[in-house]
Amino acid sequence: MNRIREGNKRALNIIWNASNDYSLDPEFKVFDENGEVDLYWNYIIGAAHRFYDYALLEKFFNYLKIDRDHEFYEKLFWLGLENCIFNKGKEERPVLYNLRRNYGEKVLRGEIEAFENSLLEELRKAHFKRALGIDPEVTGNLLNILNDLEFDSSLNTEEIINIMEGILKKYFRFNYGQYERNEVKESKDTSQKHHQKQVEYWEKKLSDDEMTAMKTLYLDSAETARDVYLERENEKIKKPLKKVSLLNKGDSERLYIRKYYGSSIFSRDKTLVLEGILCKDNHKNCYLHFTRGEFDKEFENDVNAVYYNNASLKQRERNLNHFKENYISYQNSILKLTNRIRNTMLAYFEPYWVKSNFGRLNIETVWRNVYINDNEIFNRLFNNDKGNISVDILLDASASQQERQEIIAAQGYIIAESFTRCGIPVRVYSFSSLRNFTVITLYRDYEEVDKNMEIFNYKTTGCNRDGLAIRTSLHLMEDTDYDNKILVILSDCKPNDAQCTPDTGIKQEQTKYAGAIGIIDTAKEVKKGIQKGNSILCVFTGEDEDITTAKKIYGHSFARIHNPDRFAQVVGVLMQNQLKNL
Repeated sequence: MNRIREGNKRALNIIWNASNDYSLDPEFKVFDENGEVDLYWNYIIGAAHRFYDYALLEKFFNYLKIDRDHEFYEKLFWLGLENCIFNKGKEERPVLYNLRRNYGEKVLRGEIEAFENSLLEELRKAHFKRALGIDPEVTGNLLNILNDLEFDSSLNTEEIINIMEGILKKYFRFNYGQYERNEVKESKDTSQKHHQKQVEYWEKKLSDDEMTAMKTLYLDSAETARDVYLERENEKIKKPLKKVSLLNKGDSERLYIRKYYGSSIFSRDKTLVLEGILCKDNHKNCYLHFTRGEFDKEFENDVNAVYYNNASLKQRERNLNHFKENYISYQNSILKLTNRIRNTMLAYFEPYWVKSNFGRLNIETVWRNVYINDNEIFNRLFNNDKGNISVDILLDASASQQERQEIIAAQGYIIAESFTRCGIPVRVYSFSSLRNFTVITLYRDYEEVDKNMEIFNYKTTGCNRDGLAIRTSLHLMEDTDYDNKILVILSDCKPNDAQCTPDTGIKQEQTKYAGAIGIIDTAKEVKKGIQKGNSILCVFTGEDEDITTAKKIYGHSFARIHNPDRFAQVVGVLMQNQLKNL
């Protein structure tokens, strides 16, 4: 007991010395397999308090706890922190060179207890091989993870956290498989009775097709299992590293999504009906959540829900600050785009007079009827109004857009504000996916002309199932009374979702919704929408390497913005062409 107490005291002394704060009560302390204090790693822990905003780091560690594999992600994060903390402290403490080298050599000799997770252990060895100037001897995504974990010492706390969040979303199924079993109060029998009552209720209200879809939803949602993959580059065969089973996908999962994305704007029954209609074929076993992103006070005492809500509020603030810093440029874009849309409307939608054999008599042409038997001596007003127009703006809010959040929010606002000033109804929402839920976040609806500022609530997270999002948007547009409907999508054209695509072959397998599979599915949904008479445009927000993908999905109906100052001109031409063709 005395030895343990002395060890704790020594670890604290090291941490206090490194942090210059003797009031700390650190959550983390490091001992070797013999119970001896690890000098190097306890220094790293202490220095993290000194060099960074540890309150933010602590919130992020709490955030990681929403995943049942949080210990894996904590250790992975500390590997990245080790790199930047060492580089910050090495000049003032030259002894760190020897401490780091000695620790790294012990890791490679197997003198440090290996991590139970083989992937984590492989990354740790690769990390310290590189620290020792040795080739890390890893390839593919392992090398990519290693490179991304090399946090630069110039980064601040928030920037480091953002990079780590990107790593979790890009390479791992973070938070996937988490299942709040304590929230499930109904037994399987009770749940089945509840489902039967719902079916009987809706049989009286729905068409046969809708009822069939809803019954299918209940059957498919009862049990789900899938493999989680860590892909290696240039491999044609995907090797499963870990299998996770999700059972009874029901109220507890919806509760989880509601906790982090906000309360649903649709009733549970309506959501189930929409899922039955939309979540089939390539999107079988997927689910939907429709929200305005409003924090549910039911979770005001949940530390993780509060953390995510605060992060959303901070992102809104960053979006607004970016817009204010570029206010003149963005206002000019709004004016230019508004004028281009308005001029197109005046040129192609104004009524005009035409010659006719009936209508208002034109006295000056009566002689033509008398002398040359011309019956078209009347003028008739031709109404060139092609019907009411509506515009839906769909923002890709997946984690791959993280570095462009402020710009995308501003672009969405510019388009919405321009159409609003022209008197055209606009609806704006975003999409992203977590676990197997595609979340649709509504910022403003058609009649809410004073809510364009809500677009600055835009925040990225999770994956993106573009095909399902577009299918959902088009379905919602069908329920409106507008004659001509335009869907504008701001996307990097990189469909990628954790929920696999079910194979329809004899041997049932699952294919990851990414790459060619995701591109083909998204292109198919776009084609279906156009065939039904909708106009679908894409404002491309990705990298040059993905332009080919944008063309495959949207044909020529997309705009690539190279220069922000030309945003209105480029997008204006795209809108103008579509309005002419209505």
